[in-house]
Amino acid sequence: MDFGLTEEQKILIDSLDKFCRKNIEPIVEEYDKKKVLRDSPVLKDFFRQIQPFGAISGPLPEKYGGMGLDYVSTGLVFEKIAEYWGSLWGTATIQLAIGRLLSELENEEIRDTYLPQVCAGDLVPCIGITEPNVGSNPAFIETTLKEVDDGYLLNGTKTWISNGSVSDFAIVLASVDRSHGMEGIGFVLVDRRESPYEVRELEKMGLKSFPTSELFFEDIFIPEERFIIKPGSGLKATFRTFEIARSLMACGSVGFSKAAISLAVKYAKEREQWGKKIGQFQLIQEMIADMKARTDASAFLAYRSLWMMDQGIRCEVESSIAKAYATEEGVKTTRECIQIMGAYGLSEEYAAERYYRDASSMTIPDGTTQMQKMIVARNMLGLSAFA
Repeated sequence: MDFGLTEEQKILIDSLDKFCRKNIEPIVEEYDKKKVLRDSPVLKDFFRQIQPFGAISGPLPEKYGGMGLDYVSTGLVFEKIAEYWGSLWGTATIQLAIGRLLSELENEEIRDTYLPQVCAGDLVPCIGITEPNVGSNPAFIETTLKEVDDGYLLNGTKTWISNGSVSDFAIVLASVDRSHGMEGIGFVLVDRRESPYEVRELEKMGLKSFPTSELFFEDIFIPEERFIIKPGSGLKATFRTFEIARSLMACGSVGFSKAAISLAVKYAKEREQWGKKIGQFQLIQEMIADMKARTDASAFLAYRSLWMMDQGIRCEVESSIAKAYATEEGVKTTRECIQIMGAYGLSEEYAAERYYRDASSMTIPDGTTQMQKMIVARNMLGLSAFA
């Protein structure tokens, strides 16, 4: 296996790093506290700035405005963005994942209408799956579609929806016949400009600027042509989207961890106690070494699943392993950064506490760590723990 970067990848990541140092690093603490990415025009402006690096449309087809990047290169881009600003990483991840879903639709009119604007950062989508009473088992979706003349009426509530409050349209998982379980659900596209839906922002401990919202649909009319994935294939269509999302979540955790390691190393080389640098103490060195080992292992798992995507190989198990391991180890690594820095690690004057809060937010979305382990074990055993 070749673990080296190509010249093209080196140039791409170096240019992105220079951009982030100049444009993101000086403002990130202030902008994250002010939650500026919850403002749609501000978010779109950031999207347009990072779009040339492949951050919102990298692997998508060039004819729609994508860059045709390979998935490994895309992962490197997202890892680098996460090093500088977790909230921007999160919003861009959703933009890309939904863009990929749109690119694989059979509905050519929807692709041609929406995908180029998503790739350009001019439209922000969200995807509505999770509900107040439904999390990891979408077969029990309570949001309904009632057939009427020329379309459907959509009713229901979605919660913890990334980019929900700033979305221009939503792709919503809903049921036309709840008695049929998974076979009765599909996806509809709700254009907020034509069919306004209500939103409520949800506060959380990390990724403060990353919009996360509840969406409320009450008798929203959906034209027949906006039923983009028909019942019977609705859940299957989400699986490949989960693969890219979970792989990029692993890359994000690697980015948080690398940022935390850099900060911890810098501090350990400068801070003195008992007449010497604290980096000379054996227990500090053990922590630094463990942080490095965990982060490298996380990166290998993340890029394995992305490499498989580049080969056209399904990676449900590998992306679940990467997501579960990298996000949990990211929490440990960012926490140890705080431990090395002592009281200063708890201070908002340093980024350590932000890294820890952001990393801690990663073990839940797109399936908890426990759900990822159940997916892996189900594939190994051929026995499902799901009801």
